[in-house]
Amino acid sequence: MAQPQPATADGEPTNPATDGNGLQPVSTTDVLRDLAARGIATDFVPGEAPGSLLCTNCRSVNAAGDFTVLEERRMEGASDPDDTVLIVAASCPVCRANGAIVLGYGPEASETDSDLLLALTRTGP
Repeated sequence: MAQPQPATADGEPTNPATDGNGLQPVSTTDVLRDLAARGIATDFVPGEAPGSLLCTNCRSVNAAGDFTVLEERRMEGASDPDDTVLIVAASCPVCRANGAIVLGYGPEASETDSDLLLALTRTGP
């Protein structure tokens, strides 16, 4: 016997996997998993020098501006829109590995994240 579907106050069926507006909530983890499934699986982390990134694939440290930005995805917190991050998918200038970094964005961003955001500029469409 089929389970009854959840319904809104007016009796319309809802999909528990959506946010009520028909949109599926997406987490930072979901985006990173999607990127990894598309071959963007290397982690980039802040280097010791301001505005630099470490590629965990080849262990090189380069200026963030030397990385080729492939795509960006801005995420907002579910309960606090000021809790924002920017997921940047990029390519290492040394080994060409495709990877990603998650950076704080907006008023709560750290100085390190802000420096990297300024240095990582997207090229192309």
